[in-house]
Amino acid sequence: MVNEEVQYHSFDLSPETTALVVVDMENDWCRPGGHRYFPEVEPVIPRLKALLERCRGNGTQVIYSHSVRFKDSPEFVRFGIEPFIIKGTWGASIIEELTPLPGETIVEKHSHDVFYETEMDDTLRRLRIHRDTHTILCTGVALNVCVYHAILGFHLRKYNVVVPMDCCAVRPRFKEYVEKQFAGHAYNFNVKMTTSDRITLSAITRAAGPG
Repeated sequence: MVNEEVQYHSFDLSPETTALVVVDMENDWCRPGGHRYFPEVEPVIPRLKALLERCRGNGTQVIYSHSVRFKDSPEFVRFGIEPFIIKGTWGASIIEELTPLPGETIVEKHSHDVFYETEMDDTLRRLRIHRDTHTILCTGVALNVCVYHAILGFHLRKYNVVVPMDCCAVRPRFKEYVEKQFAGHAYNFNVKMTTSDRITLSAITRAAGPG
């Protein structure tokens, strides 16, 4: 029988074969006054900052997904959505607590999907982040939208994907849906859920696996 119970795992990961992906932590989502602000993001910020600092401290690769739009983007012009995260504005800037350091990689995207018409695939090749060896930590906002698409993108490319759920912002009514999706047999062979306190980043290279 296929096990589709929602389970959170513990991981001991090697920094050399782990990459942290920070998805769309921009002001419009994360700050009061932002066009798409929702308060559920507030407790996520310090937890994600702590995980980011741990990754930086031991040399784990960090990749930012930076979502921006333009005034003539189809969402606004064709479908009448109120503009948000317009490139070059305060709303489209990554929040101060998670500001990328010089040299850290930023992948710009113009849709929910960090792989669609972006440089993500080329970036992974350039950074030598390989599906056969690496684990991807997916974090950010929102778990059921852009983070979800990022997870699916890595899942389809057959990476090991670990989702620290406490480092992903989501409205409560959507969290259970996402958990059940990832627990399902279509995803659970390479997508695992956890929390940031269940992740250790060891200096010893080893195959990643849930505890």
